Amino acid sequence: MDNAWRMINDLVSNLTSVITGLLGLGIVGALAFGDMSVVGLDVITHVTDLVSSLASSGVVGLLVLAVLMALVNR
Repeated sequence: MDNAWRMINDLVSNLTSVITGLLGLGIVGALAFGDMSVVGLDVITHVTDLVSSLASSGVVGLLVLAVLMALVNR
C-alpha cells in the first residue's frame, strides 16, 4: 500500500513539473512571438486574470497564493 501512495505522489509531482514547464514555455513563447491566439492559448491573459483575481481578494487571495506556491515548490 505504501508503494502505491509513493507511485501516486511521484505521478502528481511529475505532472506538476510538466505543467509548470509548459506554463513557462507558453509565457516565453507569447513574449517572443506576440499573439499566440492562433494556437488557441493566451497564457499571458490567463496569468494576468489569475493574479488580478487573487489581488482583488485581499488576504484570502494572499493565502491562496501562498498555498499554490507551497504546492509548486514542493
